[in-house]
Amino acid sequence: MQHAARKGQSSHDQESLRAARSAAKRLLNRAARFGLRMQALLARLFLPLLYPTYHILLRFVLGYSMPGYRKVRADIRKAVGRKRRPLLICPNHLTMIDSIILMWALTPWWRTFWDLRFFSWNTPEKTNFAHIPVLRFFTYIGKCIEVVRRAPREETQKLLAKLKLLLASGQSLMIFPEGKRSRTGRVDTEDYAYGVGKLIQDLYQMGAEPEVLCLYLRGEHQDSYSTIPVRGERFHLSFRLIQPHSEQDGLRAHRDISRQIITQLTEMEDEYFAAATETGQ
Repeated sequence: MQHAARKGQSSHDQESLRAARSAAKRLLNRAARFGLRMQALLARLFLPLLYPTYHILLRFVLGYSMPGYRKVRADIRKAVGRKRRPLLICPNHLTMIDSIILMWALTPWWRTFWDLRFFSWNTPEKTNFAHIPVLRFFTYIGKCIEVVRRAPREETQKLLAKLKLLLASGQSLMIFPEGKRSRTGRVDTEDYAYGVGKLIQDLYQMGAEPEVLCLYLRGEHQDSYSTIPVRGERFHLSFRLIQPHSEQDGLRAHRDISRQIITQLTEMEDEYFAAATETGQ
């Protein structure tokens, strides 16, 4: 009976994705869709170079570690399962390499050869890498779609259309709901962006049923925002998987959904600091 229920849910997810993918395709011209497919192909071809490079840099050059990450990784994979739903990965944001650290933590390198669920697309700000050719190359093969702050409306709509198509195709997207690195060293509960809320609401309206993997990443010595964590940093990682909904419409819905995600991150942050106080860290 459980198998039949899972099969029925899988069929429902596939039908929802097909409807959402069909709607998303109409938002982009053929050239833009081809560009995404080409980038995804090149990213997969370069993955045997990219992932070991990140692993060596983080683990051996910078000396980072994450006690208990294998259990967290297994728990995340079990929670997400094999559901073919759009998956948004929403972490807190303190350093410029958070997404790289999380990619390293979420999946072992050998698994990426057949399972790209956690080799997610990213949306870094263009000014952070566009002026350095090497960074432009690595962001491209790292499945990054550049974001330009205060871009013309047409460019913003094109960006959102790309993200919707990727998510509606069953791929994952990492997006920082705060919109920028927190200047206080804590999850920003006041001045956060509503973009992730709009993206999720639009996916619902297209017939998809997106899930959000909220991740809280914290280095023991990370008191505020920085470019990179200190050498030899030890990280804590926790997660919650949610499906945020809103009964509101328009901007109110975007704000409501974004707030739900920020609330999850804030609660995990409170749990982290409570545990750190108990252990005297």
